[in-house]
Amino acid sequence: MATTVLIYYDFRMLGHNPHGWDPDRPEWTDAVKAMIELQYPNANLDTYSHPERPGRLTAIVDRLLNGPIAGVRWMLPATASATQLERAHDAAYVAHVESLDGQSGWLAKDTTAVSPGSVTAARLAAGSGISAIEAITAGEAQRAFCIVRPPGHHAPADRARGFCLYNNLAVAAAHARKALGYDRVMIWDLDMHHGNGTQDIFYDDPSVLVVDSHCAAPFYPGSGLLAETGAGAGVGYHLNVPLPMGFGNAALLEVFEQVVRPAAHAFQPELLLISAGVDCHYLDMVCTMDETGYAAVTQRLCALADELCDGRLVMMLEGGYNAKALADSTYAVIDALAGNPVSALNVLPDDPGSAAVADAAAFHATSIATLAPGGTARRLSR
Repeated sequence: MATTVLIYYDFRMLGHNPHGWDPDRPEWTDAVKAMIELQYPNANLDTYSHPERPGRLTAIVDRLLNGPIAGVRWMLPATASATQLERAHDAAYVAHVESLDGQSGWLAKDTTAVSPGSVTAARLAAGSGISAIEAITAGEAQRAFCIVRPPGHHAPADRARGFCLYNNLAVAAAHARKALGYDRVMIWDLDMHHGNGTQDIFYDDPSVLVVDSHCAAPFYPGSGLLAETGAGAGVGYHLNVPLPMGFGNAALLEVFEQVVRPAAHAFQPELLLISAGVDCHYLDMVCTMDETGYAAVTQRLCALADELCDGRLVMMLEGGYNAKALADSTYAVIDALAGNPVSALNVLPDDPGSAAVADAAAFHATSIATLAPGGTARRLSR
């Protein structure tokens, strides 16, 4: 019998459609082009369209509709309220974003922009995680995937950054903690880029354990160093795993086995949240993963959630910019969430990320050994 998987999606998220360059901000345009040239050196900047485009979601939805997965239930998310957004974001920043409803323009020099439908899309993206956690808490299912945009993990509490307006997963985690009574929430951000916004929001909070695997600095956004382990009561509750460009399926599975699983067993989360960026796929040209790796990782996450937190697992889309890679990888993830066996796993003969994973696991060993639910353990000096 298939496992029920709730899929949260609303077509109004397609209304977020920033495109073109901003003639009123030439210095921002220059900075955006410089970043694109660094990550995608073969891009033609005369014809380049904004990578965070509506077709990202339609590719995923079309793939799922053309090959239905048993157990999938399509759900409409509720729109996040100002109160819910302000659990993760400053009230002044939320008011600023809301004031942009119906407008167009660039908000930051690192590619963040709005179009007339962007604010509605952002409220729905943030509300999707809340809706998923509330449904899981009510016993409607154990697993959910949120097909959302704009993405969220680069947005700190007080500003837009890196395509992101609201930090969708942080809003969901804060709602779980402050409105639904979860004492311990664990996040794994497996996007190719470091989730600097999520780190910023929970950096001193021992009730939220964050593991983040990503391409190492100076790759965008340039943060996520091993030594960034938290502040105050949250020291040791941030576990960054910086990896070299070119890493593949084996490296991400090793992150799970060497960092995520032992940290989860120490922390004993009540809810597992995943920033599910699939831009490590080889078609996005920076790393060498494929959909079989994402399926295998998801299968292990399901087993971990079943073991530690009554199966409660929510995955939210972050990055991924090649339409085929997005569709294939997300389909593979949802197929694994539904309990279907993973039939293949492609691995490189020598994955360039393996040594970096081992180094990170060794660096974080003391923190993992002294993790405790809610930060109650005696902390050891490194």
